[in-house]
Amino acid sequence: MSNSGKKGYLGNHAKSSAAMVSLAIHGVLILAAVSFVAVRVIVKEDKTFEAKPVARPRMKLKKLTVPVNIKKKKIQKPKLRKTIVSKPKTKSMDIKMPEISGIKGGTGYMDGGGLGGIGFGLEIDLFGGSKGSGNELEGNFFDLKADRDGKPNDMAQIVEGIDQKVEKKQNDEYSEVLKNFLGSWSLSRLEKKFFKAPKSKFATTFMVPHMSANEAPKAYGVEKEVAPKRWIAYYNGKIAAPETGRYRFWGIADDAMLVRIKRRVVIDASLGKRYSDWDSKDPRNRKLKKSKEAAMVIGDWFHMTKGKPTDMEVVIGEQPGGIFYCRLLIEQDGVEYPKSRDGSPILPIFKTQEIPEKLLPQMRIDPDIMTADGPVFGVLK
Repeated sequence: MSNSGKKGYLGNHAKSSAAMVSLAIHGVLILAAVSFVAVRVIVKEDKTFEAKPVARPRMKLKKLTVPVNIKKKKIQKPKLRKTIVSKPKTKSMDIKMPEISGIKGGTGYMDGGGLGGIGFGLEIDLFGGSKGSGNELEGNFFDLKADRDGKPNDMAQIVEGIDQKVEKKQNDEYSEVLKNFLGSWSLSRLEKKFFKAPKSKFATTFMVPHMSANEAPKAYGVEKEVAPKRWIAYYNGKIAAPETGRYRFWGIADDAMLVRIKRRVVIDASLGKRYSDWDSKDPRNRKLKKSKEAAMVIGDWFHMTKGKPTDMEVVIGEQPGGIFYCRLLIEQDGVEYPKSRDGSPILPIFKTQEIPEKLLPQMRIDPDIMTADGPVFGVLK
């Protein structure tokens, strides 16, 4: 091989190597340029996040409508007492209004401070309370000696002192008026013809011991206007039996006491047969329970359904004046009662609510004749 051939080969080879080197250098430069650009771009992007924070308004917490601290907010409790006292009436009125039809205890009236023990502050005496809870018999007082305007009529004493003939005539007229009333039991007729006390009474029992006949006008607030004679008080309302069965009243009064159940007279416990044609069917009538009040009158049996409201009306009255009293007990058919000395049953006092402790001593209860324990005949639920 000639030298010229080697030079050609080496020359060509050298040129190829130089080209490769040149390409490699250019490639490195290009790669470096690209990397530099990338780095520049990345650095510039990083700098955009390092911009200075812009001042922004901060929300003032006091303008928030939602309370932040709930514990400081006091929630007022509803005043239940004001809601309940829209009308008592009373135990125990904390108020409980249990179903007291036939439940012993019922709703005490003015015992321990008022109806149900709530303390309504009601006035109460042996003729009834000043307000009712719906569980009493409402009473209205009439002076038969005066017209509806309070002016004396023919039944009033118009002579000085006591004229026996005049007194007898006026007492007879009183009897006739009462008999006429018992023919209809119309309250409106009494209101149209005779003086009526402005206020009513609400009775749960009829247990008045011997006392001045003036206590009735006094209880109704008319003792200054009404002389204590020839007056009547009419009570009406609803009762309910504690158990389904037959019942009857035992009673006595001086002068007048009559009871009507379901529009039927079931007892005339008046002193003597003066005001009605009713008479007892029991052979022991007016022969038992001898005491200073005289023998008890035994009423007719009547039927009542447990818890069912039943109409009841009572009339009490005083004819000549002096002393007044009345007692009303109740017996349930089929029940065994303790016996008194004369062999008659010791019966419970009729009541529509438990008798207040304050009234028990005033009633002067004879334990050989009656007891304050026993069923309640109230209707309020």
